[in-house]
Amino acid sequence: MRRVRLSNKEIKELVASLGRAGELIRDADAVEVVEIEGGRAIYVADSQPALLKTQIANIGEIFLPTLYLIHKTPLGQKALSLYPLVLVDAGAVKHILNGADVMRPGIRSIEGDFSKGDPVLVSDEKRRAIAVGVALYPRGELEAMDRGKVIYNAHYLGDKVWKLSLELAEKR
Repeated sequence: MRRVRLSNKEIKELVASLGRAGELIRDADAVEVVEIEGGRAIYVADSQPALLKTQIANIGEIFLPTLYLIHKTPLGQKALSLYPLVLVDAGAVKHILNGADVMRPGIRSIEGDFSKGDPVLVSDEKRRAIAVGVALYPRGELEAMDRGKVIYNAHYLGDKVWKLSLELAEKR
């Protein structure tokens, strides 16, 4: 596992290139990149694991907020307001927490607009974020569907990224 600190110039360039994800690290004094398996990386802003960079088939490279950021830092509320939210029913939660993608029948409601390839937060009925996914369809098409896989599950509570985030935050 390689850990590299970015220069101030690199941070500014990264923030500018990330769009809404850049808002989550814009005010950071220090940003480090921790490379993990499969070409993925965690961006650690001021000792807090903030973003996950990953590759998704048919979509490409994408930056997602980590669940650590959402649950354990003051920026969590900002992240919740920046991204669309999909609420799933109780029956879908255990499958999603085991890494399953989000299926259309499990979705109870959708808040916010998104296109194919956009990051989406997945929450239980009590509005607790349980996963960060990537939309496989735009919102309009997704709502018109009755069945099928609609959100790719990129990061969920208890996965390797979550556990590594907890370790990284302890090593401050």
